[in-house]
Amino acid sequence: MTSTTEPIDLRVGSVLFTDLVGFTEFNDAAGDVEALEVLEHQANMVEAVLDNCDAGRVVKELGDGLMIWFGSAIDGLESAVAILNAVESSRAVGDFPLAMRMGIHHGEAIARGDDLVGQTINIASRVSDLAGPGELLVSETVVSACVELDPDLSLRPIGPAVVKGVQEPVWLYLLTA
Repeated sequence: MTSTTEPIDLRVGSVLFTDLVGFTEFNDAAGDVEALEVLEHQANMVEAVLDNCDAGRVVKELGDGLMIWFGSAIDGLESAVAILNAVESSRAVGDFPLAMRMGIHHGEAIARGDDLVGQTINIASRVSDLAGPGELLVSETVVSACVELDPDLSLRPIGPAVVKGVQEPVWLYLLTA
């Protein structure tokens, strides 16, 4: 147990959650070996994006999903878009069988070993849960923390969303093509 007298390692950044839509059904139909190949392909696509981002790291794998931390909102948003584009491109040519849903939120988190905890993490996870197949939902805190957005990036406001366990609605944007 951590003592309250120990210093808290507080970080500010953006957390992205990903989820492969229909993974359990795919695993049931295709088997464990093919499911593992899908997870490896996902890891390779994400790694390729993160290799170009100094401030991003996979915090942990969550079954078929990932929790990824970024030191800045703009790095997080740009990397999320790049990951989603990589998955969609791979799907379009038949190399990847599943769609990905994603949610990103910006704020403070507490480092606990290699893990991160706190309400920012909780909200990002809930935002991801609200996304549909092939969608990236972006919280207002991410948009506000981005100093300069790419003019080609199209974010459509979808308004406040009630997320499980959070009293105040979270304002969300949807990445549109």
